[in-house]
Amino acid sequence: MTGFAQGLLGALLRDTPYITPQLFLMVVATLMLWPGDLFFNRNEKHRWAPITLVVLAVTAALIGRTPDGEGFSRMFRMDGLTRGFQMLCVLGAAATVALSVKLLNGLKQQTVEYYALILFSLSGMLFLCGASDLISVYFSLELMAICIYILVAYLRDRATSVEAGMKYFLLGAFSSGILVYGISLLYGAAGGTTTNLADLDRALALTPTTSNLLVFSGVLMVLIGMAFKVAAVPFHMWSPDAYEGAPTPITMFMATAPKAAALAAFLRVFGAGLHGVSSDWVLPLCYIAGASMILGNVTAVKQESMKRLLAYSSIAHVGYMLLGVLSGDPRAGAQAVWLYMLIYIVMNTGAFAVVIYLQGKGEGERIEDFKGLGRKHPVLGFAMMIFLLSLAGIPPLAGFFGKFYLFKLAIEQGFVTLTTIALLTSAVGAYYYLGVVAQMYFREPDGEPVAPMGATSVFVVTLACALVLVATAFGPWLVDWASKITWV
Repeated sequence: MTGFAQGLLGALLRDTPYITPQLFLMVVATLMLWPGDLFFNRNEKHRWAPITLVVLAVTAALIGRTPDGEGFSRMFRMDGLTRGFQMLCVLGAAATVALSVKLLNGLKQQTVEYYALILFSLSGMLFLCGASDLISVYFSLELMAICIYILVAYLRDRATSVEAGMKYFLLGAFSSGILVYGISLLYGAAGGTTTNLADLDRALALTPTTSNLLVFSGVLMVLIGMAFKVAAVPFHMWSPDAYEGAPTPITMFMATAPKAAALAAFLRVFGAGLHGVSSDWVLPLCYIAGASMILGNVTAVKQESMKRLLAYSSIAHVGYMLLGVLSGDPRAGAQAVWLYMLIYIVMNTGAFAVVIYLQGKGEGERIEDFKGLGRKHPVLGFAMMIFLLSLAGIPPLAGFFGKFYLFKLAIEQGFVTLTTIALLTSAVGAYYYLGVVAQMYFREPDGEPVAPMGATSVFVVTLACALVLVATAFGPWLVDWASKITWV
């Protein structure tokens, strides 16, 4: 027993460097809850925001210094794919924290638990980005999701927030059950020998034809469980209500960081673990991607709430990014998805920053609230127009560059019909994005001019707008950067 304990301790010490960023986040978040919560009184809780941003900066530095390799009985893998998507998750979390302070101050809802939950959820995302075993995929998803369930229902005095959190929790628990059942079926189909993705791919290739139905059922259930996490159609039912009921910074958080982590898991599970049985999941995933593009864009046209419009828009963008997962070339697919996700996070952060700022003035919930914004606040209106046009994929903005790279890859891999659907639905997306632009510039403003923005809002909006405007000029550099997102 002593030898076993020594061996276990030695293995933990050997493998711990691969998960240093996650351990750092979890330790800091725990200390924030206690005794850290005693450091500031109720009126000083907003000071946790800059501390959290420092923690996230240290986390990013740790990710950059983490060595490549596999650990924990090959359940976690650190490589270019892991590191690249982990950085996207940290970027999304940092934007969320930066934009939370002013809104939470206005609502008098500043608590240390808010920032600690973001860090705990982020640790789950970092685990998920590198999970190389179906068991570690499941536990990482749950660590990420449970914290987000709480954050969605954070505004306990609002019925819509509590209702959104409850819906998300119940549907999330149901999808987790489907995912676990699918994992168990695949484990059985592999002869009860492994859930490691690399080994599973080899084991399923040797599965007798009599087990084809078992393999197909397992693959389909895993696909359903993971499609729920990215709000792909028809597993998107929770998304509009959760996005509308959650605090707006958490809405932005859900639309960016968790999707980046879940897409990394998609790429690894289906690109590595189930690559050999691609005939079982390519067609269902094609239908899911196509349905997400169509329903997301068409339904967004009828929305009157800005948050619901962005929610359905995010469903459509997930459909586009699934084109990269469908790619027969895992490396090129990962590069295309990573590049698109990076640009999407910047665009989405800027758009939500404008919405959050207007909410602080009692506006921003409805599309009508943007009426005349280009005249009341020309700089803010111009920035919002840039973000919306980029989300629509209008050249020469960054959003066009991301879509071009992704659609080009899909055509090269033979998904011509699906790419055609993507192009047509992008035109529908341009219609409702331009509808908001029309509200800002072709409708008479109501009320007094908008007050000047705070320093944080100015920084976020200016940085995001600058990145969107200059990204196309640095296209080759971005592609080269994205080329590092690959398996070692």
